[in-house]
Amino acid sequence: MKWTCGLAMAVALAAHAPAPAHAQMAEAVAAVVNDEVVSTYDVRQRALLILISSGIQPTQESLQQASAQALRDLVDERLQMQEAKEFEIEVPDDQVDEQLSAIARQNNSSAEALARGLADSGVSVTTLRNQIRADIAWRRLIGGRYGSRVRISDVQIRETQQRIAQSATRAQYQVSEIFLGAGSQEEKDQAEQFGLRLLQEMQRGAPFPLVARQFSSAPSAAAGGDLGWVGAGEMRPELESVVASLQPGQVSRPIRSEDGIYILALRDRREGVDPATTTRVSLRQISAPASSRAAFERARARIASCDDLAGALAAAPEAQVADLGEALQADLSETVSAQIANVPVGQASPTTESGDLVQAFVVCARATGGGGVPDRDEIEDRLYEQELAMLSNRYLRNLRREATIITR
Repeated sequence: MKWTCGLAMAVALAAHAPAPAHAQMAEAVAAVVNDEVVSTYDVRQRALLILISSGIQPTQESLQQASAQALRDLVDERLQMQEAKEFEIEVPDDQVDEQLSAIARQNNSSAEALARGLADSGVSVTTLRNQIRADIAWRRLIGGRYGSRVRISDVQIRETQQRIAQSATRAQYQVSEIFLGAGSQEEKDQAEQFGLRLLQEMQRGAPFPLVARQFSSAPSAAAGGDLGWVGAGEMRPELESVVASLQPGQVSRPIRSEDGIYILALRDRREGVDPATTTRVSLRQISAPASSRAAFERARARIASCDDLAGALAAAPEAQVADLGEALQADLSETVSAQIANVPVGQASPTTESGDLVQAFVVCARATGGGGVPDRDEIEDRLYEQELAMLSNRYLRNLRREATIITR
């Protein structure tokens, strides 16, 4: 949603700038999308909106650069609205009004003041309203088609938590990105020059998140380029070497990569943490007389969760279960910590002997917090949104592939 957050503030800053004279040029056809026209006026209006909402001063050069992005966005929106119409999805004016007012309220303004600020900068509020309408319609379509189908499993959540926890043991960087996709050498040269111009605009005061929302082609664009905390070793070498050289608050020069150009901003950094100090485990101890070790081993091997320990231990009637509760892994004895270190949740550690008893520990739960590791609900929400975004992008790619699109 490229129109949210800082737009009203950016419009207020740009409202005193005179409308460019070329905003009144004659209308012509810029593209045809399945027999639906995108006019050059539409493109100029959207390009101005992109610049204003990015905090970039509209000039002849910046408008030319923004026009390519504007045309791509408008073609996609035509496809999205055409598909929404096929599914009889309509967005009434009052819903657009409500969203427009929400944008204004986020910036201590009103919808009327927002419209005036846009008009003073040469942009009709209809341009913003059309963008809002297309976004609402598309989100409703994607939610209706895929929302109930997306299922995030406990395994996905646990693996994500473990991966984040592992990266938390290394140096971490809080990073934002702008990615300009490019394939050929010529495209990379052009993208690098454009990246330098964006960097100049940010040095003049254009906020990085707003520029990322409008110009980055990475999935993180929707979040203003925010990648969150990234552990050392998780980035491409050419990117990590640059990030490691930055100080918090600094923005890199354009970086060439295999698939395009990156501009990275380092917001903060921190050293890794000891996972034992942030990992909590829930344990149960099972034990039996050493004389019944064979039956105990067979029962232990059948354990798949703590929910059915009684069933798994039925073949070892002399086995006893003790609930040890939850504790930080760092607070466990070295012996116990070593025994459960590589035991998956729901399974039992190898059997050990202690006097005339054999025993093992069952890991009922393991959760890692602190060190920037999100909780379970946050990870589930993040994975759900990522999956929905992937389905949305795939759907839109298919629409582009099947559409008749003619650009002039």
